[in-house]
Amino acid sequence: MKKEGLTMAELFQFKPHFEVTASENLSLFIGKCRDELKVFGENLDWQSFVWPKIAVFAKLGVTTRKPASNECMDDTFTEFAKAYLRYQQGHNPTGTRNELKALRAVEAALIQVKGNASIDRLSIDCLDEAVVLAKQHYSSGSAYQCGREIERLAVFLSDNNLIPSNLKTWKNPIPRPSDTTKTGKEAKAVREKKLPNEIALNAIAEIFASEPSKQRDIFTTSVFAMLMAAPSRITEILTLPADCEVTEIDKNGVERYGWRFFSGKGYEGDIKWIPTVMVEVAKTAVKRAKGLSSHARKLARWIETNPDKFYRHENCPDVSDTEKLTITQACQALGLSIKDESTCRSGLKSKGLKQASNFHTLDSLWVHVKEWLPEDFPWFDKDKGIKYSNALFVLNINQFHGNRGCLPLELFKPSNNFFNNDIITRESLGGVHKSIFDRYSYFNEDGSRLKMTSKQARHLLNTMAQRGGLSNLEIAKWSGRADVKQNRTYNHMTEYELVAMAEQLDTSKSLFGPMGEVSSHFPVSIQEFNTLEQAAAHVTEYGYCVHDYTMSPCDKYRDCLNCSEQVCIKGDTVKLERIKAQLDRTEALLQKAEQGIDEGSLGADRWFTYHQKTATRLRELVSILENPEIEKGAQIKLRGNDFTQLRRVVEKKAVESISNDLSDCDEASILEDITKMLGGGIG
Repeated sequence: MKKEGLTMAELFQFKPHFEVTASENLSLFIGKCRDELKVFGENLDWQSFVWPKIAVFAKLGVTTRKPASNECMDDTFTEFAKAYLRYQQGHNPTGTRNELKALRAVEAALIQVKGNASIDRLSIDCLDEAVVLAKQHYSSGSAYQCGREIERLAVFLSDNNLIPSNLKTWKNPIPRPSDTTKTGKEAKAVREKKLPNEIALNAIAEIFASEPSKQRDIFTTSVFAMLMAAPSRITEILTLPADCEVTEIDKNGVERYGWRFFSGKGYEGDIKWIPTVMVEVAKTAVKRAKGLSSHARKLARWIETNPDKFYRHENCPDVSDTEKLTITQACQALGLSIKDESTCRSGLKSKGLKQASNFHTLDSLWVHVKEWLPEDFPWFDKDKGIKYSNALFVLNINQFHGNRGCLPLELFKPSNNFFNNDIITRESLGGVHKSIFDRYSYFNEDGSRLKMTSKQARHLLNTMAQRGGLSNLEIAKWSGRADVKQNRTYNHMTEYELVAMAEQLDTSKSLFGPMGEVSSHFPVSIQEFNTLEQAAAHVTEYGYCVHDYTMSPCDKYRDCLNCSEQVCIKGDTVKLERIKAQLDRTEALLQKAEQGIDEGSLGADRWFTYHQKTATRLRELVSILENPEIEKGAQIKLRGNDFTQLRRVVEKKAVESISNDLSDCDEASILEDITKMLGGGIG
């Protein structure tokens, strides 16, 4: 498993020494993070307050990336801040690095409450002050993230004995901001902001369908078409490999088309399958993107395989590698303008090269060309393992520039801003900047300029998925999210759509009823609930669950096979195969647990007991479901001795109800009565 280019062996799990003081542990932690960790690279300048493209250790409220000395974090705090950021990003690398938000707020709080920024003086008062400062300096969403990271920091410091105080009881008081308003003017404003303008959306579609000839237009329409084919972040699309396309045959024999992604937000690698209606558009967009990047990929591949030999593009002068070049030939070799000698001299000067004939050769120019390569070459995205030679959207510098010529020997990695700048309006430039809508004369009905953002496509696709009835788990997986809760931010269905979906569940009722009439629903008893014609059913992987959720929540979450409320149906061959497959997996785990016991592994005996119990139940279940004497459709439920709070209460009441008759009943009959009360056995 790779993290930030490091193997797990190159990281370390800090283990505090509880026999020494917190101050000594803190010094040990900082030293190990500074001297042993290689997160962010071996050449990291530890002493600098600015780690380029990584972090700026500036005080809370300072936004510049080049802070003055008085704007940097206090010296007594910075060493810990650097160590903590490096350690956390080594074990859980993220693009946001929200640890910095927390560190800045905590440093400011320490100075305000304690008078200095030493981390060993951190207290509950400081943490409370830190969240107050966070709310003053950050938006509601960023403040919540900051508070969450402060809580994480407090637990880390306490668990590792880095400070004298125990702060594990402190909780983040900043609630997660709600972005799920569905009704009223506020909801309408949110929807209009998050969803794309319909006129702009149709305009992009029309431009794409017209097969534009200009490369900038091909790039913009292709990227947006891909954003509309699968809910993706713009950075995910722009870092796709050229060989991202995947075709597979599904279980119904239908060919499916998708793209191999490495998603953000913790979801790691995955294939996003493209809806059938968008497959042809998606294929066309990828084909056009490959056409745009073909020359740049060819250049990158040449440099990888022939690092010491000049790349001869189509306009390169036909001379040997060591022949002295005229000033015009030198410019021609570099792809610079050769309008006249003055232009040639100006071009060479801009590159820091000598402006003279019979001085340069292709070999000498090649040395300079390699110095102009991107910093991380050959990696286009090192974390995802994508090289420039296999990047779908790698370009040459000035490839889309209207006035400057394309530089055939220099590579360019387009960013999200590079794309968004062509679909937004930039009024600050006084109308000089022309978006793709301006170039094709598309405007709003009132004559105002059209604009969109890349993220609006993601919001639209998620809302369409919600409208289509896709489950939250499916939407999260399709969108590349690690947490289904994040779906809420992208669901912009109106209140009327939500009501219509709810009414479809029972077409005999109208939730709103006639105008002005409101339906009333009152609590019902358990007996009344059990007599309803349409009871709720929870379908599981192996059968269905008969647990009464009005009495208590599930006590066997994701352990259905060991639950006595799991019901299997005789004759369901698909689920029988799943049960057999689970039995094979469980028996393999049982053997490993038994092997662990023989080897003396800690805790192996508990795993052996659990897997042994599961395997026994599975064998019983398979034998019953394959028994020809049991008719198809029979409901099978195995006995169990599940412990639940509800069962304990029922057992207590059962014992109390028969305690007065103990003189007339033996122990066996009492246990039999309790067993009948709790149910079980084969149905």
